[in-house]
Amino acid sequence: MRAASWTLGFGICAVALGCAGRKPAAEAGSVTGDPAVAPRGTSDAGPSDAEASDAALEADAGAQAEDNAVPVVDPTVAHALVSKSGEGAATPLGLRFEVMELGAELPWAFAVVNRGTEAALVDFDARLLTLEILPPVVEPEPSAKTKPPKLAKAKKPPKAVVCRLPADVVPNSVDAALAIKLEPGEGLVQNFDPRLYCVGKTPWPLVEGAQISARFGWPLKTKVVWKGGKRQEELAAQHEPFVAEPVPAQGSLPGAETSESGERRIKELSGTPFTLGSNFGNEIKLPSGPGAPPPGLELSISGSDAGNESTVTATTTITNRGPRKQEVYFRRELITYEVSGPDGVFQCDPQPDQRSPADRSSVQTLRPGGKFSAVSRLIEMCPAHAFARPGLYLVHARFDAADPANDLGFNAFMGRLVSAKPALVRVRRGELPFTRANSMMRVRVGE
Repeated sequence: MRAASWTLGFGICAVALGCAGRKPAAEAGSVTGDPAVAPRGTSDAGPSDAEASDAALEADAGAQAEDNAVPVVDPTVAHALVSKSGEGAATPLGLRFEVMELGAELPWAFAVVNRGTEAALVDFDARLLTLEILPPVVEPEPSAKTKPPKLAKAKKPPKAVVCRLPADVVPNSVDAALAIKLEPGEGLVQNFDPRLYCVGKTPWPLVEGAQISARFGWPLKTKVVWKGGKRQEELAAQHEPFVAEPVPAQGSLPGAETSESGERRIKELSGTPFTLGSNFGNEIKLPSGPGAPPPGLELSISGSDAGNESTVTATTTITNRGPRKQEVYFRRELITYEVSGPDGVFQCDPQPDQRSPADRSSVQTLRPGGKFSAVSRLIEMCPAHAFARPGLYLVHARFDAADPANDLGFNAFMGRLVSAKPALVRVRRGELPFTRANSMMRVRVGE
């Protein structure tokens, strides 16, 4: 998303993320203009989660009932996914799993639909998603030095990149709160952000031409065997946990599961592969040409892969892209963060302590091409419990320079800098559950 359009686009993205959230949810605003987001110390109560941990954290916020929440899945998207599930490969229980991409900067959606003839129990847990991404093949530009085709060495096919949540996040058993019964013809749809699963991947795999193969569940167990002196892998006996299994017939005794029903339990579901289009090839570029502003200072931000909210950090960097030396009076409190997370959009605006006198060490002198960075713990800048739910947070930064530091003998930069691209912050564990109770939509085939 281009910096010039970020003011409107970020608000739209917040709605698409299903931000019917809890404190510190707020109306969409922008760090590029007048903030319309609740600053630190305020509380805009939103719909609460059904979990007891949510209630404990939000009792003081006067949380509203989840029935008033904005739908978190676009009905059009849900309908398209249900239709797509009719084209997938059959499974022992007739369950179909499909993923739909909705763009480079919007959440995608996934669905599990029961197209069988009997009820099934599905562990509908987004932490079980895996994206296997095959990078596009980049053909070299032809040149005079290029060898003839018959003499050129054959290139190895690119290796697939596997995007999944860290092992300490993926559950090792079925979450009873997410084990949902699907009758024949029923399905479940939920949004997810693929960037959550690819944090830390270099080079970034979600690019134009990449082929996506999505899986849902736990990997199948294999064993190594030797046949004819050759090492091979074959499927081993599968044990719990299973992502889906048949619902026991009414009247059956506990433990009376037959071997046939045990064999029909599903370890993992696979979706139909798809290829990312041209909208994944657009990079943010600064405007150029006669009407473009002159090059100068540039603000960028990078995120972190945090174990919990207490370790969430963001690194802001100011770079001098101009032809002349620049002086910058910088304090971390002059950075305002706008964050879009699983529960809404909120702002972190700590405000500088006016009692602290100006300090010469706060003035950075940047020669052309020079830069400096500062790391901030966001728990010190943001509202309480802002990162309490595990998941992906998109963080933009704004730097407001209002002190030229003349009293220190400097003529520092005056103005506003805004990050063009958000930082990705992944929080692995938190006080709130990974999945909100109102984050999924139940659908029916043919409706």
